[in-house]
Amino acid sequence: MKRNFLFLAMLFCAAGAGAQNYEFSPLSRFGLGDLQRLRSPFSLHMGGAGVAYTHADEFNFSNPASLGFLKITDAELGFYARYNELSDPGDNTATDWSGNMNYIQLGIPLFNSINQALERKEVKHPMGISLGLSPYSNTGYRYVVQDSSDLGGRTIREQEGQGGLSKFILGYGYRHGNFGMGISASYIFGSVQYSQSYRFPDLPGSAGDYSQDRFHGDGFELGLGFIYSHRVNKKSMAKDKSIKAQTLNFGFNLILPSQLNFSRDFLQYSRLNVAGGVVDTIRYEQDSRSTASTPLKITMGVSYNHKDKRILMADLSYESWGSASLHDSGKGTLADFIRIQAGGMWKPSPSGYARLFNRSQYRYGIFYENGYIQSGGKALMGYGLTAGIALPFTFQRQLAVINLGIEAGMTGISELVSSRYIRINAGVRLNDNEWFLKRRYN
Repeated sequence: MKRNFLFLAMLFCAAGAGAQNYEFSPLSRFGLGDLQRLRSPFSLHMGGAGVAYTHADEFNFSNPASLGFLKITDAELGFYARYNELSDPGDNTATDWSGNMNYIQLGIPLFNSINQALERKEVKHPMGISLGLSPYSNTGYRYVVQDSSDLGGRTIREQEGQGGLSKFILGYGYRHGNFGMGISASYIFGSVQYSQSYRFPDLPGSAGDYSQDRFHGDGFELGLGFIYSHRVNKKSMAKDKSIKAQTLNFGFNLILPSQLNFSRDFLQYSRLNVAGGVVDTIRYEQDSRSTASTPLKITMGVSYNHKDKRILMADLSYESWGSASLHDSGKGTLADFIRIQAGGMWKPSPSGYARLFNRSQYRYGIFYENGYIQSGGKALMGYGLTAGIALPFTFQRQLAVINLGIEAGMTGISELVSSRYIRINAGVRLNDNEWFLKRRYN
């Protein structure tokens, strides 16, 4: 057990090292920033679908009810890199590479499957717990505009935003027969800083204007999840034990509205363009308080698993951002969010003894989304295609899976800015069946 906790500590240290935001996105100044919705590796490569998916050795982040179906401890760590090509209605363009941590998650079944096999007794009420860390929203942009002044010389205007919110998640799942239910509790926390300046670098004795606006926010979110799994070929399996299951799953996940509390430190000052740069404070506010609210979020979906060889799934998500609110210095108009997503998996050989590329999973998907923020009656929209592969390896009788995937799409508001992007996802999954194992011999 000591090895397991050491491994867990190493994963969270890696997450802390990778949790900084490096992404450039002009629209992240609006709302709460660019929202980063938590998805499992398989879901990332299948258009984002998967709320109804269950597997014995794979924890589904999208629904805590999947913990009741988990039989082996599952640790997941992922990162991404993203290439953006941004453009505005004036045909101005810019390109950017960025990257960040994607997720770190641990799902733990509370009953060991090896114990059940040795004791020849199946647990009637399996359950599991999870904990994880992932980005909730990202803010990252920087603009520098140079112009000429009526007084002579240049004027430079600069705006910058950086930071974001993260989410620490605890989950619990329980299964009775074919029905699973779960609950999740998330602590949202983080800081964002906005700064801007207006200065005249070619005019000695001129005063530049500077401001720094820093927010720290935190709050809690609660979620409920449900999964019903129906075995389509139950009668055939009763006659022939070698036949693999065909299952049809229905899933539902609900995240309740919540409140985020923000504290604000604001500083505005001027700096003279002379030797020594004399600074004069114009305005200073410390620890002023305001709140923002997050909306009701609903996802429902269906998945079909044909003998672990072919899997199809589709989800529909709705978030009532139109009824949510921003903190005192928040910008933008919020709008209800809708996302449609579908995808599939294919595995040439379900056997664990086939060649690597025959026992690997091949994934594909598509999605369309609309909403969250809007401007001039135009809502933020996006669409894209996804694809990926899961490469399984075995070491010390444990399973490791390397997940690699790509997403290509477009997002933006037509009258402001649009982004064509390619996103590369990479992660590793480690399974361990020795958690809560009862040793027969010391």
